[in-house]
Amino acid sequence: MSDFSPVNLHFEDSGDWYSLPEWAEYFISIGKQVACEEQTGSRIVTAMVLPTRAFGAAFVSLGMIISDAAARNHSSESAHFEKLFDLPPGTPVIYRPAPGKTLRGVLQSPEEYRGKLHVRVQVQSRGGGGLTYLIDELRALQVQPARHSGKLPKKQGAENARFANAFVDGLLGEADPVQLGLRSKLVCALVGKQNVLKHEIKQTPLALHANGQRRAEGHLQDVLRVNQFVTGQQSHRCALVPVRSGSPADDVLASTEMGVVFDGALGFLKWGQLWRGRHQVIVLDRTEPYFDDAISAINTRFSQNRVEGDVALPADDAPAGGEVLAFREALA
Repeated sequence: MSDFSPVNLHFEDSGDWYSLPEWAEYFISIGKQVACEEQTGSRIVTAMVLPTRAFGAAFVSLGMIISDAAARNHSSESAHFEKLFDLPPGTPVIYRPAPGKTLRGVLQSPEEYRGKLHVRVQVQSRGGGGLTYLIDELRALQVQPARHSGKLPKKQGAENARFANAFVDGLLGEADPVQLGLRSKLVCALVGKQNVLKHEIKQTPLALHANGQRRAEGHLQDVLRVNQFVTGQQSHRCALVPVRSGSPADDVLASTEMGVVFDGALGFLKWGQLWRGRHQVIVLDRTEPYFDDAISAINTRFSQNRVEGDVALPADDAPAGGEVLAFREALA
């Protein structure tokens, strides 16, 4: 299996920050691993039985989103490159040459260099030397239109931090965070209680630490981009299906690309037969009312639909007091 590095998240309690328990990293790794599995002719079903379901489904979904962001979308690069060519010279943009580094700039007229077309981004005023970058199609996603004055400094400084999100950069690692803002798509669906998931995803502050120092604060929503929690014109990456609502919308069923995460037994029992071509992760709490019914349904599918073959799981053990069953299921 792939080697996934931990994200090193911390939570706040009474003014102090503490490292998340290892089980949180395990959930994220489950999501990343499932995202790497093929979906041709069969799918991965992963059932996790836990002492408590808190944050489990949210972190599994986070792993899926992170994994998807790491997969470069070359069709998006090409389309975005063409859009940049259509923008007039002088259009304000930001240029992100590396994770965590953001430069204000303005577009200049495109230029051909060594037989290839490039967009030109000027990031310094003439008084500062007029530094200009040539950006080819493979790096097109590093350039995004932005709302700034277009007036360039002699030297770029820390004030550009407002155009970046260090929390998102830290979670995505080498993946390009700009892709999150390009367009909406459904990497995964999340089925559960809306108020509970909103508290975990949008209202619980988290932080990234490195070398013992807190680097950046944020919320899971910064990366998950749950459709029901986004604001304004923000793009989304995850669809929330409230367990007490009617059946999932047809476009959610048809557009989910990677998998569905069931936060609790009820949602799985109601809609576990949907999303037929997508991976499934079921997070179960031993104390919930429909736990035994969900276990029975999973065991039936395991005995009737299981396809021979190994299913990779994170190298670390499951959380203390928890059990994990993963199998490849034939698609009808």
